[in-house]
Amino acid sequence: MAVQALSKKGRKKWYTITASSHFNERPLGETLSYEPEQLTGRVISTNLSNLTGNLKAQNIKVSFRIKEIQDNHVVTEFIGYEMSPSYLKRVVRTGRDRVDLSFSGKTKDGVKVIVKPFLLTKFNTHRSVKTVLKEKCRAFFEKYFSETEYHTFVSQLISNKINQDMREALSKLYPLGNVEIRAMKRAIK
Repeated sequence: MAVQALSKKGRKKWYTITASSHFNERPLGETLSYEPEQLTGRVISTNLSNLTGNLKAQNIKVSFRIKEIQDNHVVTEFIGYEMSPSYLKRVVRTGRDRVDLSFSGKTKDGVKVIVKPFLLTKFNTHRSVKTVLKEKCRAFFEKYFSETEYHTFVSQLISNKINQDMREALSKLYPLGNVEIRAMKRAIK
């Protein structure tokens, strides 16, 4: 039986993980590691209500990627936002139509983002109406991304400002029950 020589790495250290500046750098937790370089690139997910204190946001999961380590503090960047599938199932009822979309675009400062809106009509609709809703939604996001930087986009996403603006633009075409962004992902460079 072969015996491997164990290399002594030293002691592990605790590193405090903090959320990005959108959440006033609130602590997300702590982690152990031999070297801080091993932490770079890891993805941490948490419930949005834990960060904002808003109980209505407990159906939303947000993700952060570790960007760098500064003195035993881990600096993260916001990379994802996703609604739970159970919430979406609960919202959809019979006699309504669900419209799922997916768009990719670049914000004003050049950050590539993938956005997946979720539209729920108040009544059953024709396919032609759904097509017009999709086209108007795509036009809304093309205009929005050309005018907005990534930092502002994330702030408005968390505060539901985008959902309100989207509802205002699309409800003129057809009565909508829910207008939300079910997922957002920052594309990896």
